[in-house]
Amino acid sequence: MRKEKLTVDGQIEHMKNINGIKFNIIDEEEAKQFLRENTYYFKIKSYAKNYEKYKGGENAGKYVNLEFAYLVELSKIDMYFRRVILKMTLDIEHFLKTQLLRDFQANENEDGYSILEELFTKYPYIRDNISVKSKNSASSDLVRKYKDEFAIWNIVEVLSFNDFTKLYHIYYRKYNTKGSVEKLLWSVRLLRNAAAHNSCLLNSLRTPYNYQIRPNEKIKHYITKIDGVGREARKNRMRNPVMHDFVVTLYVFNNIITSKRIREITMLELKEFTDDRMTRNKSYFNKNQLLISHYDFAKKVIDYFYELSV
Repeated sequence: MRKEKLTVDGQIEHMKNINGIKFNIIDEEEAKQFLRENTYYFKIKSYAKNYEKYKGGENAGKYVNLEFAYLVELSKIDMYFRRVILKMTLDIEHFLKTQLLRDFQANENEDGYSILEELFTKYPYIRDNISVKSKNSASSDLVRKYKDEFAIWNIVEVLSFNDFTKLYHIYYRKYNTKGSVEKLLWSVRLLRNAAAHNSCLLNSLRTPYNYQIRPNEKIKHYITKIDGVGREARKNRMRNPVMHDFVVTLYVFNNIITSKRIREITMLELKEFTDDRMTRNKSYFNKNQLLISHYDFAKKVIDYFYELSV
């Protein structure tokens, strides 16, 4: 069924009268200005999924004790979260390429061309993806120069991260090498793509977008060493795809980045974000045990990896 087009005034009325969202902290006029200048209704409203609704009575179907200010705060935290993820995954991409080429150089059984024949045979569309970049892209000169004569050492400069992970998988499945993280890159890629496309991440903590997730066994076992993270916490939090993929990304970051300085700077930024920015308006979330439990779990994991990095 098609829904009615709403003006900003209509959006406020809908949130207030239909959804039961309150405007005590941020008043209606401030909320209208925020919707006009900073975000849009569909996005800000998505964070309401983290809150319960009344199941009966005169307020049935309305959110329980939900202020518009809580949605604004979650949207801001999510924005900063995506920025940190993008920074981490860009560094991961660089050091994955560095690792691959380092291992290739030490591999006497690979000439750098045969592995690409396997790549193009299994994923023929990658040739088309590269060809598109011959015009109006930062790597167009490389594409035109090498055309059908790419080798592993130059093709990494023109592959998208998604296509690069295909090459990474093929190489390390063929040449089993210590330090490979090929079984973990699916989670890193999903999280990176979501952040790069500015998709909301923290709007699905109560209602995950994927209920069929199977947590990575290696990471599940790894985080058993983190103090204060019990069995139930691991089980419940790691079934959420965003939390699971974030923990996997943290693990990959701290194991693939060989620059101690980069690890220190990024983990310090992440810790400051967790300790300071996320708690700036912590009173907003005192009654939402779901958000509190996710925060407590994430903080313990981040603190653990931070200590490894400094």
